[in-house]
Amino acid sequence: MKKLLFFFLLITISVFSSCKREVDAINPALLLIDSLMQSRPDSSLYLLEQFSDLQKIKNADKAFYNLLLTQAKYKNYVLQNDSSIQIAIDYYKNNRDKEKLAKSYFYLGCVYLEQKKLPAAIDFYLKAVDVMPEGRNPVFSSMIYSHLGDCYSEQDLNKIALSMYEKAHTLCVGWDSLRTCYNLKNIGNAFLLERQWDSAYYYYQQALPIAFSLNHSGLLSAIYKNMATIYNEQNKFVDADTCISRALDYLSEGEGYTAACSIKGDIMDKMNKKDSAAYYWSIGAGSSNAYVKTSSYHSLFLESKRMKDWESSTLYADSFITFYDSIQIMNDRAEIDRLMDNHLVELHRYKLTAKNQRVVGSLVIVFLSLAFILIMLYFWRDRLRQKKYVSLQQQLIENRIETMLLHEESDDMTKDNNMELYKLEEERFAICMSLFRATNGYQKLCELKESTPKTRILLIADYRLKIISDIRRTFVDVMTDFKERYTTLTSNDLLYCILVFLDTPKEVIWDLMRSTPDAMKTRKSRIKNKMDTKLFERIFGC
Repeated sequence: MKKLLFFFLLITISVFSSCKREVDAINPALLLIDSLMQSRPDSSLYLLEQFSDLQKIKNADKAFYNLLLTQAKYKNYVLQNDSSIQIAIDYYKNNRDKEKLAKSYFYLGCVYLEQKKLPAAIDFYLKAVDVMPEGRNPVFSSMIYSHLGDCYSEQDLNKIALSMYEKAHTLCVGWDSLRTCYNLKNIGNAFLLERQWDSAYYYYQQALPIAFSLNHSGLLSAIYKNMATIYNEQNKFVDADTCISRALDYLSEGEGYTAACSIKGDIMDKMNKKDSAAYYWSIGAGSSNAYVKTSSYHSLFLESKRMKDWESSTLYADSFITFYDSIQIMNDRAEIDRLMDNHLVELHRYKLTAKNQRVVGSLVIVFLSLAFILIMLYFWRDRLRQKKYVSLQQQLIENRIETMLLHEESDDMTKDNNMELYKLEEERFAICMSLFRATNGYQKLCELKESTPKTRILLIADYRLKIISDIRRTFVDVMTDFKERYTTLTSNDLLYCILVFLDTPKEVIWDLMRSTPDAMKTRKSRIKNKMDTKLFERIFGC
């Protein structure tokens, strides 16, 4: 059959090759093997092993080949070393295909998980999470988080494992029913280990309908067995017996069957069915799991002792002690391994902390540098503004002095002098205008000009005093000159003249001066009668 499949593969390659140049895409044979990976992982591994002259294929194909080879070995439970997947990682690190890089990190993590090197496995699973493009292939992302949960669970970090399983479930729900069921079961297991019976039971109940729809005996037996454990802990022995019996219906032999029989024996004992309990414990004693075997022998010893069967109780006691000692040895080794793993985890955490501190330090330095630059820019601009302001004040003083000198020569006033006074007045207007533009009142006046009537009504009460104060302060020379020349002008008349000179819309003038259109017309007419025609036309443009 495999030869026929390989023959079909060769035909497919020739068809693809005739339609597409090799340089444009990945080797079609590898794409075909990739499509078979989920449904026929054994055939995929066989086809990959038939490849020859791997040194002659291009780097992209070589990286993809090694990724597929590791994936196929993982699915066929023959994953042993990281030599193949490391080639893929080295290539995809410098490639834009981040999804394949994430898969490469994931399968390298699987290699370390098989070797029981949990810190290294966690490290590469986390790298896979970091580089995996967001929103791409949620089922694969779910696999990463599920494996992380398994690693943390192995280290008795049940709360962290629970969060990983919950993320895995969120990602795969609606996409993959089998993986959804596994994740629900794993969440239930995490709650079970935390002795949160109600939460564990809730998730097992969620997983059961999916397991039934898939007709998956492995999931059904595991869920029912764990539900039996919950009922047993809650002293609901009838319900526990019902669940463990259903679990046994889906089991026939192997470690799962003997473990379930041992639990069944415990339940029978609490229901005072001693003969049935002894029967199931005797099956449990044949388990390959040392913990199940030890527990079963201990229960058989107690039952034989109760029945005063001293010969059997002695044999069971010897067996119990033997396997209990072996468990102690295993636990001692596991404790040493755990300490070593914790040391590696702490070392890894220290490296991450040091790296984070360097990153934070760099960010702080960058932030402080930017803040320093911005502060220096602010002071530089403020200094320029102050220099400009001082320069304008100096120009205004010089303008005032020249105007006074020309007024002192009023007896010998000539046409040239009049022209010079006019130029000085224009210069004074320009200087005062520049001074006003540097104030906050000018910004507020511009905001009122551009705002809608409704907005202007809301703003005018807060802006009026500031605008009028800045106008009187910056146009003091102009207003003083007007007052000296036209003594009958009031301060509001002078303010009105300046606002008009600033091209302020009449609606804004009304609001600033708290006046009406008719009152403004009257004020304008009065000013016209008090001021010479030339100056009036220059201000009001008529």
